[in-house]
Amino acid sequence: MVSLILISSFLLLAVLGRSFVQYKRNGDFGIRAASRNAPLIEILPGAIFVVTFCLGFGLILFGYLGRVPLIFVPSTPFQLLGSLIGACGIAVTLLSQIQMGDSWRIGVDQKERTSLITHGIYATSRNPIYFGIFLLWIGVCITFPHILLWACAFVCWICIEVIVRKIEEPYLKNVHGDDFLKYQSKTNRYIPKLLRF
Repeated sequence: MVSLILISSFLLLAVLGRSFVQYKRNGDFGIRAASRNAPLIEILPGAIFVVTFCLGFGLILFGYLGRVPLIFVPSTPFQLLGSLIGACGIAVTLLSQIQMGDSWRIGVDQKERTSLITHGIYATSRNPIYFGIFLLWIGVCITFPHILLWACAFVCWICIEVIVRKIEEPYLKNVHGDDFLKYQSKTNRYIPKLLRF
């Protein structure tokens, strides 16, 4: 049940909840789907990313209905560890979304210009939302050990890598130029840089 709570909480708070907040603030849900004429590199990673979450949610739901057997039943310490890691992932994601403010988006509109956020958690990680998603998947995979769920997590991370390196970073370089390059040079891509020298 822990993994179902984790993934449901993420989808409700970080996707639906955040989109609703964005709409209340700006009259815009903040979701930017790739246009039909966009190159496949802009369409496929985002679409597959969404599919991995849908498959993961369905797999976990069917697992708790007794339709999907687990590789092993995780012990209480594993359940607690997974719960803690997954909850941290949700917290990091929500904090990152709050600090991104009106610049928060799902997807990239190449014609749109948003502010470059470099304060708060963004001073230590350029992509803390994706770091939060990484922690969420670890927590979910620990609490619901199934090979297909692990495959969803792996494919989701590949999609994130493509989205960040081939879509988001080129967009930010184009929009913010030297400001982004300076920010990029001193800040980790995902894992927050906790120690600064």
